[in-house]
Amino acid sequence: MYNSGYVYICIFTWIAFYPSNAQIEAPYNPIPLMDSMDFDEKKGYHFLVFGDSKHSAHLQDVLGQSDKLKPDFCLTTADLVDKGAGPRGVLEYQMLEDTAGWFFRKYPTWTTLGNHEIYDSNKHANYQSGAQNFADFFGLSDPTYSFDFANARFIAMDWPEIDKDPAKLVWLENELKSAEGKHIFIFRHRPFYTVGTKSHFEVDGKPSLSTKLFKKYNVSAVFSGHDHIYYRTFRDQVYYVISAGAGAFIYPLDRESEAISGDVYYGRMPGRSADGKLFSSFKYRHASGHETFLDQALYYLVSVKVKGNRIKIRMIDSDGKVWDSFSFKNRSVDEANWKPTFRYYQDPEKLEAVN
Repeated sequence: MYNSGYVYICIFTWIAFYPSNAQIEAPYNPIPLMDSMDFDEKKGYHFLVFGDSKHSAHLQDVLGQSDKLKPDFCLTTADLVDKGAGPRGVLEYQMLEDTAGWFFRKYPTWTTLGNHEIYDSNKHANYQSGAQNFADFFGLSDPTYSFDFANARFIAMDWPEIDKDPAKLVWLENELKSAEGKHIFIFRHRPFYTVGTKSHFEVDGKPSLSTKLFKKYNVSAVFSGHDHIYYRTFRDQVYYVISAGAGAFIYPLDRESEAISGDVYYGRMPGRSADGKLFSSFKYRHASGHETFLDQALYYLVSVKVKGNRIKIRMIDSDGKVWDSFSFKNRSVDEANWKPTFRYYQDPEKLEAVN
């Protein structure tokens, strides 16, 4: 079982900064595996994105397929547990260890907080306790952080709305600005756009302070979860992808009317039957507009391959079938900008502005 004790040290690796109060002994801290990773600029690199499992038996299928793909590392869009705060949360992380510990030991897996990571046994939000249990397991003492790998910056955003936190908005813009010439990938739980079932109160589906920054600084892609569907959309020159199919109940496409031309999505058929029950059939809409109907839910991961300024993103189900595949170039990326570095920011309020 994992040890939730604290060890206070500094690690300098590659061109690296790690805060002195980081919990290095947390069992599934991704840093040591990243530090020892070999990579080849000519081959590029490969990472996976998945989330929203909440102890589903289907998670093993998704991880099994992920293992076959042999990624360099993984990002998750959170909700890997159902009630992650308080004593119940300690037990749930033990359950996660039993289910997914083998995978986290093999592949460095970067994650952040979703709403279920901060729920207690009564489904009340307890952010402090949820964040602590998360830190004890993954060794990431603040769920808002960034790291650099090869020619990209990866930025993790916490569950609370960053647009309502002026200090973190400053931090976000500094992170984006200082990543000039690199790919920028954002990952968090709450999406910015959806065609699923989440309300406009949670996902307003409109440009925000954050999305305007993403456009301004040429972000390559934004990954999220929370709404248990698949969704790929291109808004204001930025790709937004919901990867929330790692095992939890698939949600209806209740906001399908908000899709725009070229969108790709998958989810439960919208609406309800005459007796008020959710439909048990599913729909996948291709970029062409063609629709495929399914009698059973599919669970999936998202694969991202990066080589120079080129990116290829695929949605792959747990049986290995590729459903969505698209490629693009981010021409703002300097192909010679290949500097493997790592850094982790714990306290955005203490960061110095980037000139």
